[in-house]
Amino acid sequence: MFLTKDDRKISIVGGLLLLALTLITGLTVYNTMRQQIESVLGTGLTVALQGKALLFDTRIAKGIEDTQALALRPFIVQFMQELNDNLNDEIASKNLSRNINSLTQVGFSAVIAHDNNDNVLSQVGSFRSNENPSINLNKEGNIKLIWDNLFVLRTTVNVFNKGNFIGKITTETSLPNLTRSFVDIQSIGKTVEYLICSSLVDNQKAIACLISNPGSVRFAYLNPKANKSEYSPKELALEGKSGVTSALDYRNTEVIEAYTSLPLLGIVMTLKLDQEELFMPINVKLKDVIIYLAALIFAEILLLNWFIRKLISSEKEARYSKVKAEEYSIELADKEKELRKRLKEITCLYDIRRGVELGMSIDGVCQTIIKNLLPAIQYPETSVIEICVNDKRYISPNHKNSLLELKQSENLLEVIKPVRAIDRRSIFNFFIQSDIFVNNQEQGYLRVYHAQDIPGSFVEEQKLIDVVTSNLEGWLELRQLEEALVSVAEEQVHKIGQELHDNIGQQIAAIAYQASVLEVKINEVDSNITSKFSGLAASVALQTQNLVVNIKQLSKVLLPFELETNGLISALQTLATRMNTTYHIDCEFTSNIGEEDIDSVVALNIYRVAQEAVNNAIFHGKAKHVSIALNADNSEPNRQVVHLAVCDNGSGFSESFLEQNLLTGMGIKIMHYRAKQLDGELKILRRNESGVEVHFIIPIKEHDQQI
Repeated sequence: MFLTKDDRKISIVGGLLLLALTLITGLTVYNTMRQQIESVLGTGLTVALQGKALLFDTRIAKGIEDTQALALRPFIVQFMQELNDNLNDEIASKNLSRNINSLTQVGFSAVIAHDNNDNVLSQVGSFRSNENPSINLNKEGNIKLIWDNLFVLRTTVNVFNKGNFIGKITTETSLPNLTRSFVDIQSIGKTVEYLICSSLVDNQKAIACLISNPGSVRFAYLNPKANKSEYSPKELALEGKSGVTSALDYRNTEVIEAYTSLPLLGIVMTLKLDQEELFMPINVKLKDVIIYLAALIFAEILLLNWFIRKLISSEKEARYSKVKAEEYSIELADKEKELRKRLKEITCLYDIRRGVELGMSIDGVCQTIIKNLLPAIQYPETSVIEICVNDKRYISPNHKNSLLELKQSENLLEVIKPVRAIDRRSIFNFFIQSDIFVNNQEQGYLRVYHAQDIPGSFVEEQKLIDVVTSNLEGWLELRQLEEALVSVAEEQVHKIGQELHDNIGQQIAAIAYQASVLEVKINEVDSNITSKFSGLAASVALQTQNLVVNIKQLSKVLLPFELETNGLISALQTLATRMNTTYHIDCEFTSNIGEEDIDSVVALNIYRVAQEAVNNAIFHGKAKHVSIALNADNSEPNRQVVHLAVCDNGSGFSESFLEQNLLTGMGIKIMHYRAKQLDGELKILRRNESGVEVHFIIPIKEHDQQI
């Protein structure tokens, strides 16, 4: 299709607009990159200069302090005073020379001492020539920084004795660290220059500067007012300011210059780099960028022409878009329908879980599942729900005949087998099935029958009945656990009755018999058998005491009187003591909490778990040492727990033994049940050396649970 005259005008105007926008964008990006590079480099120069200034300040200050300290040395002052009094005093001269000569060993390269008439008293080392470039570090000129292929600090201090001027000492100190910092700057750039300047006393319009660049070091007098229209970095530094800026240097070259001042020394320092070197990488790539920019503009013009062609067919595309919109509307309606299905499933699960939590009978739970699951499946009108559990079948109402017809049909073909969890299988054909497992034992199934093979996916429905089955399994396991607890209670009652009958009852019968014998003997009183009566009476008393002890021990096992009377801490201590006495083992108890921290419900559960753990350690582990520890743990914020730990040195257990006892052992199940009832946690671990550790961790805030 060819472009019309109006289309060509639109193309030309659009092309010019694109060209202008592209150029503006390119220039903006270029300027932004320059500013960013300038800012980053300025920051780097500032940091480097601050480091050099700090080194310069500390080294110079140390050299000045060392020289000033010489003027305070008692022996030097004493010998200089003696030579002032008598210039020909050879002893004083020798002593002063010995002290002056020793100064070369503490860092001074040259030292000279003068008296108050400027006569040389003693000298060591060679001083630099006054022709060497130097920078005054104070207005008096008695502190100078001399350049002789390295920095040398020359310092002159006056010496006083009792307030009287007796002479002066001049020292020179080599500063290799400052020299390296001043010379080694080539890593910053090829055009970098490092300047150290000070104002001249007799000429305020110029400053004396030492200039270091990667090739050489030179001395020059510079005018800090290089540009009359604006402040130069050196002027700003002379005013005590620090920073970084773009400027024209003494060569009329654009540079990025960092500046700072050391007001105590009266000097300024600058570190600069030519902008040409700074932006060289950008300028080198600028030609390539221009070529890319031109290609981009050309591509944009072609793209604009393509858009114009597309606009010509916009009406056709609009109609096509309308059709697509209608299709999307239908798709959204389908999505809404699907979401409604998911909502029904969620509502179904909520109602089922709420009904299961009420703790009703198995009949009531299954009826609740059927009642809420039927409206949530895809085709409730033609579907049948069947639950088979514990040798009972439950079928959705008014569909029993349909179910019988389905089972007689020969069209039940297996077409899909979705994957489920381990030890669970699913059958998906004209009916969907989810097997019911309780404690790893198959107890039945839940099925949803359909009257015919209906096209479509049943994956979501399979997931739904899997979740429902999982809830039913959990309820059945909880029910079995509760039944097991009732069974344990009945068994304990039976044991109590048997103990009273076989042991205590027999002892009481023996006492009654011996009492009868005693009565007969008393009727036949004879002085010769008095000792026999005494022995018989002693036997009766002994057996009676044993009977009392047995009754007390049995009572303490069945009913923790110590817990109710004195609290948990005392009860656990009594438990440990009783185990020591009864079974002749080493049983110890430790605690770091008070009675007021634990309510009665939690205390009783902790005591029962401790009883069970200690008994297991003695009877199953054959332990000889058992430790019971009760501690409070506040490591987690907003949560305080009490931690019971029972450890023994018995024979321990294997993984298979623990797994078997978790499935069949009532003691461990009851301990887990107690932890669950109190929102706590029970851990049974093997110790590395030998034995078992039982950890019972229970929150101790606001417990309303009952045993």
